[in-house]
Amino acid sequence: MLYRKALLCLIITLVSIRGFGQQPADMDTLIAIPKGLEASMEKKITDLDDKLTRQSGKYLQKLSRREEKIIRQLAKTDSSAAAELLKDSKATYEKLSEGLQTAGNKTERLLSGEYLPMLDSLQGSLGFLKEAKNIVSRSKDIQSRLGANLEQVNRLQNRLSEVSNIQQAVGERQRALQQALSRYTNLPKDISRHLGKYQQEYFYYSQQVREYKELLNDPDKLTRKLLSTLRELPPFQNFLQKHSMLAALFPTPEHYGTPQALAGLQTRADVQQQLLQRLPSGATGGDPAQYLQQQLQQAQEELGKLKDQLNKLGISEGSSDMVMPARSGQPGGPDFTPDKQKTKSFKQRLEYGSNFQTQRANYYFPVTTTIALTAAYRLSDKATAGIGIGGRIGFGDSWQKIRFSSQGANFRTFIDWKAPDLLKTKSRFMASLWFTAGAELNYNRTIESLAVFKNYSNWQKSALAGLTKKFSMTSPVKKGRKVQGNISALYDFLHKQSVPHAPAFVWRVGYGL
Repeated sequence: MLYRKALLCLIITLVSIRGFGQQPADMDTLIAIPKGLEASMEKKITDLDDKLTRQSGKYLQKLSRREEKIIRQLAKTDSSAAAELLKDSKATYEKLSEGLQTAGNKTERLLSGEYLPMLDSLQGSLGFLKEAKNIVSRSKDIQSRLGANLEQVNRLQNRLSEVSNIQQAVGERQRALQQALSRYTNLPKDISRHLGKYQQEYFYYSQQVREYKELLNDPDKLTRKLLSTLRELPPFQNFLQKHSMLAALFPTPEHYGTPQALAGLQTRADVQQQLLQRLPSGATGGDPAQYLQQQLQQAQEELGKLKDQLNKLGISEGSSDMVMPARSGQPGGPDFTPDKQKTKSFKQRLEYGSNFQTQRANYYFPVTTTIALTAAYRLSDKATAGIGIGGRIGFGDSWQKIRFSSQGANFRTFIDWKAPDLLKTKSRFMASLWFTAGAELNYNRTIESLAVFKNYSNWQKSALAGLTKKFSMTSPVKKGRKVQGNISALYDFLHKQSVPHAPAFVWRVGYGL
């Protein structure tokens, strides 16, 4: 009896599971929206839209001012041509600024322009959830917020489309300036400098836009979770086949996958016959397929060479943000080296680190180690400025007399700049060598209370300069994480002014946090 009951329960369970798998797509519990998805998506899209608008407006102002300077210099040679260029310049930048602002008011979806996979996935997912009201397991309030998210994503796409128009228009202005200036031989030298700066600003703007697009194509955890759930649903797949941007670019033919879709298409024999008639006589050797394969291989080799050249110019594969370089020797020309810090925010330029300095025991002090924490700001790829604070820990006079004690504090400011490779060795050693200079205040007494810091005469001053070797290393705190290590050799120009005399040479090691 017990066996029959167990068998009956097993049959009922199997039938229930099978029935659950065949539930209709309109059940309320089919899709559970991840908690916090709406707020997370709203913040990311809004922040990205604001940054794109702000940076685009800033660069438009810079480009406009730079172009005005070029035109003013041209007026010294040809005032009439300069006046015509200035008229066109003002009209162009006013139109671009207006289009940038009005793009944020458009909430309809575009089915044209540059294809961004994640943007298309977001629009398709939100559009599907907005239409499929019966399969979302959240309240109507959540449904309306998803609709608001869709409007934000569409608004961002319109903004990106307007940014593409800006890049195209600025590229045309750049070519117009170069064409206008090429008619003259004795132009003021400042024109070349301003034209180079103009091209650099355009280059950095293109780099900034590309970074924003890469950020957009990097989904967060909640978005990945939603997309992984939706992709398993046949209704969502059918929705994307009809309403995605990719479907609009490459629509599925009617009766796709059926014999009716093949009606009217040429056969393989017909194609080969057409190739034999159209290709040069004797070039195919009787086999047009092999001839086309050879031509395709040659084309791929040429494309590979072009891709290598683009990588040398700092243009990634698949990017259309090309910048017309100036002539060799001018700023912005082939000798121009991009500064990667130009497109980074203030927070992204900050670098945190730590370093250690040990001093052996003497008549006045025990063995001490100064542990400092630093915060630096990347001024450029070749310069860094920062501040730091540290404490001195005493360890006693010898191994037989180990005693921990507080031996003071340290405040510092410093600047690093890249050592130039004057001999053009292109060695890894020179590539990682930096000049370092800084000023420090050291309190070399036991800290009994905070009141001791008020007496400025108790502080020992140091003026340091030397070399720093920077290298990549594995973090001693977190395994598998790569950080930047450093070794510094510095000379203290004020070491004799302290009582007792401080060490003339200072050795420090450290790593990034």
